[in-house]
Amino acid sequence: MDLLLRFKHWQLFLLMIIPLMFSESSMFAGIWGSIALVIHLAWVYAIGIKMNSLLPTVIRPGTKFFKIHWWLLLGIILFAYNILSYSTYSPLNSNSEMIFFLGFGLIVVYLEFSIWMFAARMLESMIEGEIVNRSDSLKAFFCFWIFPIGVWYIQPAVHRVLAKYEPNAAGTDSVA
Repeated sequence: MDLLLRFKHWQLFLLMIIPLMFSESSMFAGIWGSIALVIHLAWVYAIGIKMNSLLPTVIRPGTKFFKIHWWLLLGIILFAYNILSYSTYSPLNSNSEMIFFLGFGLIVVYLEFSIWMFAARMLESMIEGEIVNRSDSLKAFFCFWIFPIGVWYIQPAVHRVLAKYEPNAAGTDSVA
């Protein structure tokens, strides 16, 4: 997944948008939508894990809940896009079904916010050089939220961090 961190911001933007364009008019809309969301989730995961691994071990937070939330969100989204999008079932038949789907939606929102906040904190922590509070990482959090527009802020920041902490990984290979 580190490959997604190496793309330029415009390349990543196109990689996320092109499947969404196919999802509007294709009979395989669920599959195309899933591809776009998996790319987005993989990008967020790669940022969270990579930035966390670059932090000094004495201040590095654990990633267990981030990984669990990420896998749950991935599973729920793939299920929803590929099973529910092709089904003729309408969740609005009764109040109990509506409440179930509202709860389901709230779980998805919680999981999204959780992984976005972790990735935003890790990115901002690497930029600042110390663990930052959630309030200090709100700019990056909102950039994850306004997908895919936020790519134009997040990806250059990732490149700056990688260039600073991994000189050979950011495309600045030195000739020996």
